[in-house]
Amino acid sequence: MSTVQRVNFEPKRDVLSVQRAAFPLADKTLADPTNAVALVDGEWMTVNSSDQLVRAATVATPDNEATQLSFPLWHERGRYDGQALAERKLPILWLGGWEFDTRIFDATATPGAGAAITTMFQGLKVATITIGTRNYVGIVGHGGSGDSAIVVGHVTRLPANNGGKLRMRGGNAY
Repeated sequence: MSTVQRVNFEPKRDVLSVQRAAFPLADKTLADPTNAVALVDGEWMTVNSSDQLVRAATVATPDNEATQLSFPLWHERGRYDGQALAERKLPILWLGGWEFDTRIFDATATPGAGAAITTMFQGLKVATITIGTRNYVGIVGHGGSGDSAIVVGHVTRLPANNGGKLRMRGGNAY
């Protein structure tokens, strides 16, 4: 079982080729670390029709799959730069290939036609997961050809061999 800590999404390969993009939050209260459902790094976001960041799935409903292209948030909870801007702009990994360790995943969840995360290079998708008593929008296993959800990355190290963190490759290097 994963745990949420101060740093939940950390690079494992060179990130020079990664392009980050900052978008304003649709709900600015999500940048407030005292909010019970504040965003944490490693959650998955999408950009709405107003060019604002929103969670990629409904956080109130576990096992709710993302239905649109999603991007990982790379911004630790409580950072002052995100809170200080009037627009509450936060960065996502927008372009480029990357490899990160994440704590925001559920290896056993199987929403939709998903499958538990059990093998190297298995496809990954985004859904609402529960860690402890709180819901997040994170990573679950993709079910293969019978699963219509968008693949956002692939497993490059299983949690059992990585200190409880899932290593995944994503971006243009899917």
